[in-house]
Amino acid sequence: MRDQITALESLQQLDLELRELEDNLERYPREVLYYKHELEKLEESIRKAKEELDTVKKRKSATELRLAQNQDSIKKAEQRLFEIKTYKEYEALQKEIGETKRVNSELEERILEEMEEAERLERLVKENELELSQKEQEYEKIINEHALKIDELKGIYEIKKGEKKKLASLLSPDILSIYERIRKKNGVALASARNEVCTGCNMNIPPQLFNEVLTLSKMVQCPNCHRILYCEEIFNGEAQTA
Repeated sequence: MRDQITALESLQQLDLELRELEDNLERYPREVLYYKHELEKLEESIRKAKEELDTVKKRKSATELRLAQNQDSIKKAEQRLFEIKTYKEYEALQKEIGETKRVNSELEERILEEMEEAERLERLVKENELELSQKEQEYEKIINEHALKIDELKGIYEIKKGEKKKLASLLSPDILSIYERIRKKNGVALASARNEVCTGCNMNIPPQLFNEVLTLSKMVQCPNCHRILYCEEIFNGEAQTA
């Protein structure tokens, strides 16, 4: 049984390494997607800012056109003042000119606000385009680095898989089947028994069962978590009583 436990220990270590490799092989593509998503968000932000900038510019042009039309109206109305015959007509035209000038004052303020808004959006687009350019360079670098890492990890993974296959061939089919079933369920199939406690689930092991673990007479499973039990101290060569 000692040989079987020794092989199981090595097999479990390999499985842990394989799982870490699998996690990394999933993590690197996920990181690439994350950076790509960040770029897409920035591109979308730039697109919206440009659309908003275009709208503000069109609104400003319309306001400027209305201001110019009003100024032309004022000029014509002021010329008509010299042609009016009655005081009532003169007073009405003066009121019209005054109202148009008041509206023009509001239009000038609006144009100023629209200019400031356009300048803000232009700065935002410029800053975001600069950031996008930098991130695109970083993204390109990350893609290349991650592709190399993934290739390297795939190579290591295949080597480890080959090592696992060799180790598995040293185990009896029944023990290997139990090991794989528990590993797939709990992640770890082998647990050390220490002071009559399973370190996998921290539950007590009956004394007789613990003695069987120490004597290595047969394969022993934890009554609670069903992990295969062994005594780590024995396999580490420390002074223990078998």
